Amino acid sequence: MIIKRTLALAILLAFAGTMLAKLNLPTKKLGNEMYYYYEVKNNNETLADISSKIGVSKEDIIKFNPTAKTGVAKKQLLFFPVSDFDQKVTSTRRVNPSTINNTVTHLVKSGESVYGIAKAYNVTQQQLLDLNPSIASGLKAGQEILIPQQASVNNEGIIYHTIKSGETLYGVAKTYNTTIEKLMELNPGISGTNFRANDVIKVLPNSTKDIVVTRNIKQFIPHKVEKGETYQSIAKAHNIDPKTLKELNPEITDKNIKKGDIIYIPQYTAEQQTVNTSQLTEKQLEDTYKDKLDEVYNDVHVTNKDNSIDISLILPFQLESSNPSVYATPYREFFNGLVIGLKSIEDKINRPLNLNVYDTNDNMASTDSILNLPELKKSDVIIAPSEPEQLQRIMKYGKNNSINVLNCFATHNDDYINNTWAMQVNIPSDYMNAAVNTMLDNDFKDYTLIYLVDTQDATKEIFESIKSHAQAANHHSKTITIDADLTAKSITKHLEPGSSYLFIPSNGTESFLNRIATGLKEAKDLRVDCDLVMLGYPEYTMYIKKHQEEFMAIDTYIYSRFYLPDNEQAQAFFNTYSSFYGDKPSNSTPNMSVFGYDTSLFLANAFINNVELGSKESKYKGIQTNFNFERANNWAGYINKSVRIIHLTPKKELIITDLND
Repeated sequence: MIIKRTLALAILLAFAGTMLAKLNLPTKKLGNEMYYYYEVKNNNETLADISSKIGVSKEDIIKFNPTAKTGVAKKQLLFFPVSDFDQKVTSTRRVNPSTINNTVTHLVKSGESVYGIAKAYNVTQQQLLDLNPSIASGLKAGQEILIPQQASVNNEGIIYHTIKSGETLYGVAKTYNTTIEKLMELNPGISGTNFRANDVIKVLPNSTKDIVVTRNIKQFIPHKVEKGETYQSIAKAHNIDPKTLKELNPEITDKNIKKGDIIYIPQYTAEQQTVNTSQLTEKQLEDTYKDKLDEVYNDVHVTNKDNSIDISLILPFQLESSNPSVYATPYREFFNGLVIGLKSIEDKINRPLNLNVYDTNDNMASTDSILNLPELKKSDVIIAPSEPEQLQRIMKYGKNNSINVLNCFATHNDDYINNTWAMQVNIPSDYMNAAVNTMLDNDFKDYTLIYLVDTQDATKEIFESIKSHAQAANHHSKTITIDADLTAKSITKHLEPGSSYLFIPSNGTESFLNRIATGLKEAKDLRVDCDLVMLGYPEYTMYIKKHQEEFMAIDTYIYSRFYLPDNEQAQAFFNTYSSFYGDKPSNSTPNMSVFGYDTSLFLANAFINNVELGSKESKYKGIQTNFNFERANNWAGYINKSVRIIHLTPKKELIITDLND
C-alpha cells in the first residue's frame, strides 16, 4: 500500500527584535486604518521631549507628521500607523529543506513518459515504479503520480513544489524564504501570468536578497479652519473626497465645524527602503513585484548580449574533406536555404545580423576548438548537428552560457527535458503519438477502429500505442489479419450499415500499403452506406505523389512532423534556389533546403518582433515545417509541438492542418 505524503518543511523562526516597537499610546480608527496618536501638551514641548516620552525617534515623528519639523502646537495630534509599529521583523528566518521520506505530486501531461519524468526529476525509473506500481502499464494524461523527493534533491539544495489551487508566486516565495527572481530563474516556464495549479516548480529555500522597496506613507497635515470653510470646500482645495476627510476627522461634523478647528489632511509621500526579502509579508512582496514581473522575467532570462543578432551554425559541412560523408550534403543545403530566408527579410531587420558559420569537420577536436572561440558567446542561437557527441557538447555549452541551442536534426535527443536552453525542433515520438491519440479521441470518437495487421513485417511502435490507448479510452475496435492482398469482400463482412470506420495499418511500409490500398478503395466504392477513412503514417508523405489517387479515394489522414506541398510558395522557393546557386537542391524528405529556409524565417520573425525564442509570440508556419514551441516542464527546454495532418479527401482535396494549432 502506498501512503501519499505531503511535503512537510519545518519553518524555524527566531525573533531577535522589532523594527518599531508597540507604543503605549491611545489608538483611533481613521478611515479603515488604526493609528496611535499623541496630543501635544503645551506649546513648549519639543520634538526631543515628545520623542523621549513616547519612544519614537524624531525622524519617525517627522516621517509620519512632516509639519512637526518646524514645531508643534498645543493640542496638535501626532499620528503613527499601528501597522508600522506593531510589525515584527524576522532577523533570522530559515526553512529546513529536509525532505526525507517525502514526495511531491506530479500531474502527468499528454506525451510524457516514465523515462522523461524520471530524468526531469533526477530519479530512476525504478524509484517511480516503486512509488507508483500502476504506471508499469503506462501513463495517462491527468494522472497524479508521486515523485520521491528525497532522492531528487540535488547538491545545490533545490527541491520541488506542486502549486496548490489559489497559491501565488508571492506565497511560494514567502513559504520557502526565497525570492521572485530565484523562482523565475529556476523555472523559466512560470511568469506573472503563467502560474498554474498542479504544475511543479523548482525551489531553492533560503535564497533571499536585499532589495530596495518603495512604500507610500500616509501623513497628516494639520489645517486650521478659516471662517466660512466647510468640509466640501476644504476637500476640494486639497483634491480629496469629502467623505474621506470626514472619516479622518470624526470629532468634527458638518454642523459644528468652525473657525479655528484643526482638521487633518491626508497626503502621501514615497519612501525607499533597503530590506531583505525575508522581512516582507506576502502582501508586501505582491505590492513590490506585481507591476514589474515582466521586467524581472526579462532580467533573469533574456540575455541581450549586444544590439546585433548573432546566429551561429556549428555543423559538419566537411568542406576541407576530400571524401565527405553523405551527411555533409544535407547540412550544406540546409545552410543554403537558411541564407535565402535571411536574404529575403534583411530589409525588415533593423539591427545588425551576423550569420556565423563553423565547420566541425565531423570530429570532436574541431567541435571543441569552435566552442573555445570567445566570439561564440555572443550568439543568440546556435544550430547544432545531429551527431550525438557533438550535439551533447554543444547543448552543454548553450546551457553554461545561456544561449538557445536549436536541435533541428536529431529526433531522439532528450536534452530538452532539463536543459532550459535546448530547443527540440522535431517533436519527440511520445508527444507525437499522444497528439495522434488525442485526434482519434476528438475527431473519430464515434468510429470503430479496424486494425490491419501485417503478418510479413513488424508493427510500428505507435500502432501499439494507438491500440493500448484505444482500449483504455473504450474505442470500439476490430482486427483484420493481412497475409495476402486485402479485398473488399474481406473488409465488408466487418462493416455494419450506417457505421463509421477508421482503418489503421500496423506499419507504414510501401509494400504493405500496396497490399491494402486496392481493397480499401474498392470497399469505399462498394459500401456507400458506411463512412470509411484511413490513418496514414509519416512515411506515407513519401508516397503521396505515387499514391495520391488511392489516398484520396480512400479518404486518408496522414500525420507527420513536416510536409512539403507542391504549391506556388514551394515553387517560388525552388526558383529562387536555382537562381542563387545555379542548381536544384536534392530531392530529400524532408527537403533540407526548405527546412533551412523555414528555420531562418522562424528565427527572423522572433528577432524582428523582439520576442523570446520559443514563446507563443514566436510561433511560425513554414512551407514544410511549423514552429510551435512549448516547454516540457517549468524548468525544461522547448519542444516543437507541431504535428501536420495531411488530409487527402474523395473530393480531390489536399488539406494541411496542424494538430496543435
